[in-house]
Amino acid sequence: MSSSTHLKMQLNTRNFLIAFLSSLLFLSACKKTEIPGEIPKPSTPFVRMSLDSAILANDSFFGRQLSVTLENFPENTSDLVEWRVENPRIAQVTTDGTVWPKGAGVTYVFAKLVHGKGEAKCKIIVTDGNDYKFRLVLTDKGKSDFSIGSPEAFLSKKAIERRRKRNIPIDESDLPISKEYLKTITEIGGTIVARSKWLNTVTVTLQDQFLIDKYKALPFVKEIILVYVGKRKQNSDVPKYVDRPQTGSFSDPGTSIDYGSAKLNISTVKGEVLHQQGFRGAGMDIAVIDAGFLQLKNNAAFSNVHIKGAKSFVYENDDPYGIDTHGLWVTSCMAVNKPGTYVGTAPEANYWLLRTEDSETEFPVEEDYWTSAIEFADSVGVDLVNSSLSYSDGYSYLTKRYTENDMDGKTALASKAANMAFKKGIFIVNCAGNEQKWVGTPADSPGVLTLGSIYENGKASYFTSWGMTADGRIKPDVMAMGSSASVINTSGIAESRSGTSYASPIMCGLVACLWQANPTLTNHDLLEIIRKSADRASKPELPFGYGIADMKKAMELASAKGRSK
Repeated sequence: MSSSTHLKMQLNTRNFLIAFLSSLLFLSACKKTEIPGEIPKPSTPFVRMSLDSAILANDSFFGRQLSVTLENFPENTSDLVEWRVENPRIAQVTTDGTVWPKGAGVTYVFAKLVHGKGEAKCKIIVTDGNDYKFRLVLTDKGKSDFSIGSPEAFLSKKAIERRRKRNIPIDESDLPISKEYLKTITEIGGTIVARSKWLNTVTVTLQDQFLIDKYKALPFVKEIILVYVGKRKQNSDVPKYVDRPQTGSFSDPGTSIDYGSAKLNISTVKGEVLHQQGFRGAGMDIAVIDAGFLQLKNNAAFSNVHIKGAKSFVYENDDPYGIDTHGLWVTSCMAVNKPGTYVGTAPEANYWLLRTEDSETEFPVEEDYWTSAIEFADSVGVDLVNSSLSYSDGYSYLTKRYTENDMDGKTALASKAANMAFKKGIFIVNCAGNEQKWVGTPADSPGVLTLGSIYENGKASYFTSWGMTADGRIKPDVMAMGSSASVINTSGIAESRSGTSYASPIMCGLVACLWQANPTLTNHDLLEIIRKSADRASKPELPFGYGIADMKKAMELASAKGRSK
């Protein structure tokens, strides 16, 4: 190869390399300018809830505050939202985002922008440790399993005899609710805790409150009313109460009785006149409807009292002697028979002790218990009922409270039951209450002798309730000792207590004695006589009603009434 040829080849190789490198630079530049990288997209606006989920306890009654934040929205976007809940039976939400529990279950709360697009949600879980009681008001009692022609199947011999003696017919209202209805109600899942054959009601307790949907669907259920909400109680191993009657052993104290510390209870209304003539309640059956009779059967002061039976109508506690001393104090005013120490107003009567008051709470279900108790009292044949209980506007805030306008003697459940009991021939005495205002139920019933309280000097006790009923009747009817009245305590010793609760049994026992002395009189007759005996009967006035009762005058009026029959 010549030197010129070799030089030519070198030049050609150099030119090729230059051209190749230039092409690489060109390609690199094209890549940089013609194939750009991805540009980040703008973020999507969204609404964020402060919580993804929340657990609320329905038995705690505490709510939970929710809030929202706006992300990636233009500046100055309004954060005003509308709140809504998916299932308002489980929870409710207020306009400020506070969520309140309503019933056990799962639902969602939503917050939606008012002036734009965007919505957030929060899962709400409501737990529930409550029991619920509902009153089912029935359209009728269904096809009866009993017959009016065979009353011994649902009324005691004494109840039938009382009806016969007072010329009171046994009718459809006396027939129990159909067993088929009761079976259908229990099969849905509720447990029956009270029932009324007079008022066509069945009260059930539920753990799942939404079972009421199934009850509402029953063709014989007219209305459903919530009457109790309370924390579920754990099952206990306490054995069921077994009732054991107690036979009284009376001794004749003579015509001049040493009443001991109970003297003023009786002399204030001249009750000794009845006792001096030998009328001390023998043969009369009195039911005491009260809050409980703690250890009464073990109390020496009651050892010779004739107790035909005791029963608790409170679902959670079936022992009438297991709780609350109020009924013991009340019963002592009538029943204790210990001459020289303490003698009540009807020391030779027979007693039924019936507990209806749940001392731990204050819900309308107590009226359902009261109604069951007075129907029971009727079925066993009692002559009189003392009820030192009163219901006005003190119910728990979860339920509708009564107002003065409801006290017309025919609206409240207990008043309706009292009216029926009076039609069945029972004489009912009830305290006016200690609230210094209008009387509650069942004291507002026209068939109830309502007792206010006085001091020893005859002045009205400062605490006694009084007023005109919504339909224009004066209450209380009459007055008796209620301030520093003598009662027997749990130790069997006399002590002083104050309240219309004690004026009521003092009078109830004396009415029993008056009826014993005048057996041809009706409960209507006695009610009129007691009112007319009082010291303001010619001109009734508040707070006394017809005034302080006078059993000496009542005895005279009753004798005259009896002779006219």
